[in-house]
Amino acid sequence: MRIAVVADSHLAQRAPECRANWAALRDAIAGSGAALTIHLGDISLDAATQPHELAEAAALCADWPTPLRVLPGNHDLGSGSGEEPLDLARIDAYERCFGARHWIVDAAPHWQLVGLDAQVLGSGHALEAAQDAWLAARLRERPEVAHRLLFLHRPLIRAANDEPGRAGRYVQAAAAQALLDGPLRATLRAVVSGHTHQWLDHAAHGVQHLWMPSCAFVIPDRLQNRVGNKQVGYALIELGASDADGMNGGWSHRIERPPTLHPHALDRLACFDGLHASPPPLV
Repeated sequence: MRIAVVADSHLAQRAPECRANWAALRDAIAGSGAALTIHLGDISLDAATQPHELAEAAALCADWPTPLRVLPGNHDLGSGSGEEPLDLARIDAYERCFGARHWIVDAAPHWQLVGLDAQVLGSGHALEAAQDAWLAARLRERPEVAHRLLFLHRPLIRAANDEPGRAGRYVQAAAAQALLDGPLRATLRAVVSGHTHQWLDHAAHGVQHLWMPSCAFVIPDRLQNRVGNKQVGYALIELGASDADGMNGGWSHRIERPPTLHPHALDRLACFDGLHASPPPLV
């Protein structure tokens, strides 16, 4: 099974550069052979401060060439993640536009794709406990599944070369460790996240961690430290066809950058040109 993974599209009528890249991405994925597209969050430019941008983003997804599963990001729901209280009105608005904030997809034989709402992790809110209980119950339903990929907006594990004490980039540490030590532990092959607008592939705690680049724009080094590769693009993931493909299920991934996908810089977007207007908080 082939899956397209996109992140941080930051769609809004006031962001024509992001909308142009989204159209280019649509064309590329239509010709990629992907059977499913997963969006890792920040689908809107900044619905946390401009709530109508959720509906604008949803409208731009209406003719997507594959089934589309979406996860929420901080620019969709607000920071959450223990950094600020969860806003239930934002959550309701998101669910009206994009459906469930967590989901499981049965993929190739012996594979499941697990999508979680990173914004509730570390919040201590009842929604976090509810998501934990939902995950444990769903995994018990399919004990025969040998391999799983986890998708969420924020990375779980700090990269070795990142700034010490860097706030806002990762899932809160205790919540991340609880997830890695929880019921996913035996079958988890990789954690796939967005949020950073950088591409990075690293291993930690016996699990592969993939940071997906944004499909909208890059953040210049003067505004954000470089941890991985700053580029635009999307990923294609191929899942092994059978359990005979080894302990890791025979899966692979690659980053694609269509020539029509432009590496816009955050501080040169029309709505934030020269940072005279406030850009989304940097990660």
